[in-house]
Amino acid sequence: MRVLLAFALVCCIAMPSFADLIDQDQPSGPDLIITFWAYNLAQSFQQTNDNISGAGLLMWPGYGTTDIITIALWDALPNDGGTELVSASAIATEGEWVDVYWDYYSVTPGTTYYLVFSATIHDEDYMAVAGDVNDPYPYGNIFVGPDWGAFPEFDFAFRTYYNETTATENGTVSEIKVLYR
Repeated sequence: MRVLLAFALVCCIAMPSFADLIDQDQPSGPDLIITFWAYNLAQSFQQTNDNISGAGLLMWPGYGTTDIITIALWDALPNDGGTELVSASAIATEGEWVDVYWDYYSVTPGTTYYLVFSATIHDEDYMAVAGDVNDPYPYGNIFVGPDWGAFPEFDFAFRTYYNETTATENGTVSEIKVLYR
């Protein structure tokens, strides 16, 4: 059943385009932050560009083997009345980055958004998330547990993507000309 479900997801998952580039990047993952045995995992962040086309999360090595991870973009935490704006799923492997992509979604640069992470397995095969407990990312932090408790010094190892083509298309003609001088 897991193999069939995984195959079905792979067939339907959007792949990155050549225009999807990294916007926010917090790659530091020396610490095992939490396992997916726990529910309610989120990372706040602020996008630099005016759209977001995907996100990624670093899995900790040695926990689980593979799982289907969903990454959702929210405008606020779910318990604060937030709304899920877009989401996608991909097959994650322990010790590696799992990236998901969706059609670009317009956002307001410098505004705090939330990546909410979930997994399909919550048993002895659960996976874990890598991150850093020394506050390496200044524009957000993690939230975990049933009450979405904030951990201001902790950050998951995560990244976000934006669609460069869309960002350019949204510019004025004079802004575009500057890019090609």
